[in-house]
Amino acid sequence: MSSDMRMPTVSQISARFSREDELRCDIAALSAHAALLAAFVLLCHHVISPALFMLVGLGAYVRNFNALHEASHARRSPWNPLRRIHMAVMIVHTPFQLGYRELARNHRLHHAFPRDLDHDPDASLNSGQWYTAAPYASVQPELSAWQYLRRTGAGGLDKGLRRVLAYNCAMTAALIALSGADYLWWIAVTRVGSTAVWFIFDWILHHPRIYPLPSLRPLPRVVRWLWAVMFSRANLNAASYHALHHAYPSVADNELPALARLLAAQAHDDGLDRATT
Repeated sequence: MSSDMRMPTVSQISARFSREDELRCDIAALSAHAALLAAFVLLCHHVISPALFMLVGLGAYVRNFNALHEASHARRSPWNPLRRIHMAVMIVHTPFQLGYRELARNHRLHHAFPRDLDHDPDASLNSGQWYTAAPYASVQPELSAWQYLRRTGAGGLDKGLRRVLAYNCAMTAALIALSGADYLWWIAVTRVGSTAVWFIFDWILHHPRIYPLPSLRPLPRVVRWLWAVMFSRANLNAASYHALHHAYPSVADNELPALARLLAAQAHDDGLDRATT
């Protein structure tokens, strides 16, 4: 993009396009978590099949993940009762995983230093080849916790994180006690969901041939429809316009298509201006 193009500044974009609301994001994440737990209860009581649980559970998992991601960029709500119970908002994959606060800090570093091996907490996943990224993605909950503690030292294991880890252990024990062998299906859906979102958003969308693009090639209409139904339109937009999201993280995911059109129109107008001068 040429430096003499009169593109809107970040502050102008932020003023023009709406930002997500923190409370709305937390409600969406909590609703998706509740839906996953409800589906798991139905599975354990043999009301739904494992295949249906995996389908519903994967959709709920990705919606929870996307809502928490949006919350990390959202406008802070003056009064948000869910902020104090983010542990209940997040889905527990394993006892050894970070809480929302720590993951939000990691994500802000990722935005500030994308693919920087020294500063981006996700660089081990997004800077290598697919055959190294895929194993990293499969253990990302544990890997990110280990890397966070290695980076922050003893100070990282503060009261807040200790409380999160205790909650994770208690939640894991409760799920195992209540479900028995069916707990394997909980592991399956959360591990498949986690691996998929980290591999797609941290490796595929940060590939050198994809990351600079304002938007991906238009996906087939049926794929876009299925993606929006399963994972939400916001998640589809975050994938389709990931480079724009990095450039303007305060813009809500659902506003990204309008932002892309504005920037394309501005680039077109600037091109015409240069052609006539």
